[in-house]
Amino acid sequence: MKTSVVYGGADFVRQARWLERGCDILVATPGRLVDMIDRGKVSLSKVKYLCLDEADRMLDMGFEKQIRLIVEEMDMPTVGVRQTLLFSATFPKEIQRLAQDFLADYVFLRVGRIGSTTESITQKIRYVDENDKRATLVDTLKAVDGLTLGK
Repeated sequence: MKTSVVYGGADFVRQARWLERGCDILVATPGRLVDMIDRGKVSLSKVKYLCLDEADRMLDMGFEKQIRLIVEEMDMPTVGVRQTLLFSATFPKEIQRLAQDFLADYVFLRVGRIGSTTESITQKIRYVDENDKRATLVDTLKAVDGLTLGK
């Protein structure tokens, strides 16, 4: 699968060239995506899956207007035609509104108490040299006894 990434602060022309080659997965910040759509560099008409990760942070950063523009007014397939996933560390009323507007018959899955950590998840930080990242990741995943998130 071909992936592309578009985000503000990076070279627009380079990102547009990558998009011209087509992609199966597009990871984008709302502002740069609106810019790419407005300039005719990308279409959302064939989107099958929309994933809004860190939705609470996007709202905190003031992206709600752009997210609504992308989802409701651009050429993206409608709710029910596309599958939408929305992830949030918290679930404030603003996120609940987005869920109602963007998702059809949504399922709310909670791990632990909203807005707090849970004892069933362990987080660890390891500082690794750039060249050793992949091998360290593979070794770490193999050493874990139990479930992990990863490929």
